[in-house]
Amino acid sequence: MKNIRLPAMLSVLLLTALCACSDQKPAKAPDAAPAATAAAPPHLIMEGNGVAGITLDMTAGEVRAKLGEPVSENRDGDKVVFMSFHKTDIFGVYFDPDSSKVRMIILAVKDKTWCTGFDVCLYRDGDLPKLVAQHGQNLYRFTDRDGSVTLRLLSKHGNQQVMTEYTPNEVHQGVAQVAILYWNGRIDTSSFD
Repeated sequence: MKNIRLPAMLSVLLLTALCACSDQKPAKAPDAAPAATAAAPPHLIMEGNGVAGITLDMTAGEVRAKLGEPVSENRDGDKVVFMSFHKTDIFGVYFDPDSSKVRMIILAVKDKTWCTGFDVCLYRDGDLPKLVAQHGQNLYRFTDRDGSVTLRLLSKHGNQQVMTEYTPNEVHQGVAQVAILYWNGRIDTSSFD
């Protein structure tokens, strides 16, 4: 036994195991894998609704169940008013102080994986014309009192009006940020009002 090399010993063990199992029925071949479907963007931005499965009107518990524990959290007494889900970039979820449900989501993550279903991604150069082409005249270019420019889109979430607001990076023809929030005003109303 001293002179037997390890590979030969493994062969003997393998043969012994195969012989011991010879009275068992062969395993059934697995069914064919389902046909591949087009993959959704890794972090889907859903205009008028939410991002990454987080939607307006979710509770803090529902948000935690989807995303896990936040990087940071602000409270007013026992109510959660804000959760941050990114250490260095912006991924903020804001809660209504009365209902304790999501009222606004702001996202500005720079890794170029946060995209709409029509393939406009944050911080990816050249996507701004795609956003404009997607919405045409429904996308309103707004210059606020502080000089900041956003591209706004109004829609409905249930029976409430929602604004999806993109912050363009016109130097790179890209989109730097998206905010999805309940909005009571007109599309041309300042956020400072």
